Amino acid sequence: MSNNKNVFKPLYLSLVIALSLTACGGSSDDTSADVIIPEPTPVPETDNAGEELVLDTVREHINTSEPISFYVDVLDPAASLVVSLFSGTEDKSLGDPDVYVRYESTASAGETGEFDCVSYNASDYNETCIIDDVEAGRYHILIDAYSDKPTVDASIVATTSLFNQSLLCEEPVRIRAQDLTDEQMLAACNVIIETKQRFDSVLSASIAPDFGASVPNDLNEVTNINIFSSLSNHAAWAEHLFDTPNTSGIYFETSPTDWWHDSTILTFNALEWSGGRNVIRSLSHEYVHALDGRYNKEGDYRADMAWWSEGLAEYIGTYYQRSYQSLVTANESESYTLKQIFAGDADSYSWGQLAVAFLIEEQPERVTSMLSEMRAGNWTEYNTLLADIAASHQLDFETWYTQNLIEQFGLNDKELILGDYEPINGRGGWVFSVEVSEGTESLTVNSFGGSGNVDMWVSFNSAFHPSVNDASLCASMTDNSNQESCIIDAPNAGKYYITIASDFAGGDIVDLYLSTCSGKDCTVSLPAQQALTTITEPYLPHWPEKGTLGTCSLAETYRTSYDYAEDVSITNTTDTEVKVYWLSNSKADKSGGAYMTLAQGDSFTPDNWYIGERVMLTDKTDNCLSVAILNDENNQFQILEQHVEGAVDVVEIPEATAEMGSCDLAAPYTRESDYAPEFIVANTSTTPYNLYWIDFNSGLPNLSNNYATLGRNEMYTADYWVVGDRMMVTDSDNQCIGVLNLNASSNIFVLD
Repeated sequence: MSNNKNVFKPLYLSLVIALSLTACGGSSDDTSADVIIPEPTPVPETDNAGEELVLDTVREHINTSEPISFYVDVLDPAASLVVSLFSGTEDKSLGDPDVYVRYESTASAGETGEFDCVSYNASDYNETCIIDDVEAGRYHILIDAYSDKPTVDASIVATTSLFNQSLLCEEPVRIRAQDLTDEQMLAACNVIIETKQRFDSVLSASIAPDFGASVPNDLNEVTNINIFSSLSNHAAWAEHLFDTPNTSGIYFETSPTDWWHDSTILTFNALEWSGGRNVIRSLSHEYVHALDGRYNKEGDYRADMAWWSEGLAEYIGTYYQRSYQSLVTANESESYTLKQIFAGDADSYSWGQLAVAFLIEEQPERVTSMLSEMRAGNWTEYNTLLADIAASHQLDFETWYTQNLIEQFGLNDKELILGDYEPINGRGGWVFSVEVSEGTESLTVNSFGGSGNVDMWVSFNSAFHPSVNDASLCASMTDNSNQESCIIDAPNAGKYYITIASDFAGGDIVDLYLSTCSGKDCTVSLPAQQALTTITEPYLPHWPEKGTLGTCSLAETYRTSYDYAEDVSITNTTDTEVKVYWLSNSKADKSGGAYMTLAQGDSFTPDNWYIGERVMLTDKTDNCLSVAILNDENNQFQILEQHVEGAVDVVEIPEATAEMGSCDLAAPYTRESDYAPEFIVANTSTTPYNLYWIDFNSGLPNLSNNYATLGRNEMYTADYWVVGDRMMVTDSDNQCIGVLNLNASSNIFVLD
């Protein structure tokens, strides 16, 4: 066993910055203490190439009690080679392996090792190495591990088919894409270039100390951006390769001053949200995070700076020089002080963006001081500075967002030419203007095409904002449509403003066009609408053949498609009874009660389940036996003898800690906030019983949702009920037998 791994290896979450739109803002503990890292000793090179891997073929049951080597032969050049090591089929702890990959020579481990790629995560995290611009030849793979955390059971797969494109942009950014064209790749690079220009323009030499220089000792010179072909592919591959349940785009910054440093963005083509129109999710927003980490902040991610991180990414990356959404935030029913924003008590995206905008636009010298402390890692001094800013500038902040911001709105309007059009893409709101000359018969304003749903207002001489103004000359707000229209008869000569806003700021507007022309029946020739892209649902190499059951290692977070899975049936061919549960997509475990218990020959045939949903099959004691993934081709699953090996037939009934009350408890009650501990209902009688939740407002059982039907020696368990909740126990005719009143200590009920 190699001993070169006995170096300090911080927990992954304390090394990774997890920053994303609508669901980002990952958290971590601060690891600010000084750490001495011993010099690692590399594994000596050997002529032994190890075991052969075949591309796209999973190798299972890997044990790293000793370092283990593999090689894979790539016959043709490819955009990328992905090597993925992950928890094996036995669903055991992965341990703490690391992966090294090297072209045409054996790889060795550690800081002084020889490798082209290293994946150096903490224990129980999957490891992923990606090599770009792959040449034909042999790639050597070394799996190494800490001596006290060997991998007991792992799987590995190497593939060149995940990312069909890899491009190094002019900015130091590597873009990998699962399914983009050359033109789309170049467009993505242009977004990166424009974002860096914005970043430099906002944090210019007059604000940023050491402008243009990275934080001292920051080694993340290149940011890798992995773009998946759809949201469903992003969710599946991000969870598998990077151990994140993210479904909105995310940025990871790993140990920027260490030899295993990494700067990676995961995002996707948001086809599910755009109706099949191509739009890369949060690309500019996420890249601002990378720039912020490289040029503004020393060390790893700090959860207490989420307001700055997300606020800056929204200010520069999402709503640059467009204050529509800022006014929406400023006029919310509940406002927040700078002190609350800095403390993390306000939304880090909306109010964080408002605070960042105020500081950069109104207090640039304060931002210079902040950046000086951030770059040096002087966090005590930084927090002291924030406290002073909050105390000194609260009134200035209130004046700015209640008065000055209104005056600014509309100043960055984009001019429209009468008889022409402008494309609209992005989020939030936009302001346009058009000059109308004397004698114009009428002004017609139309929006057409695209994704999402927008509203439109037309005003004269100043821009209209629905959060600020009471009336406009014309308002067009059709539901679930982008085809808005306003006609102004006999318009005055002068400047007319057009405000366009999406009804959901988190959704991208794509391929929308705004046109103006003179006359009631006038039209403007618009470009053809973007061709719609069909989503290819993910199916990863380690998943079982479609229509067959997989192992319990598939009990992980996941996301479903918007399309239904067809002809779903799970049939038990064995004489062992099997329970059927829905596998929670967020908890990665069974949720609620069992749908049914399958005896030999019984089938579970649900309707209206979605592609991607997962079903967990358990024995009578709720131990997982296997998992089914519903797919787009074959959902006829059979439970075979191999799936019930080791199933426990005898249920050990726990000792009761609570007693069932009378049916008089079926009355309105108060729920508390704490979860009810140890909630188990066991039936030791020969009579089957049903379980229904009692509505706390009405005091009546919700008979439309049977949480469980318990036969002899069957149990119901759940961890999401709260103290005070009440469950009604009924017989097969739904006549009340008693009521379970959940308490704060223990809730084991035995029906005997």
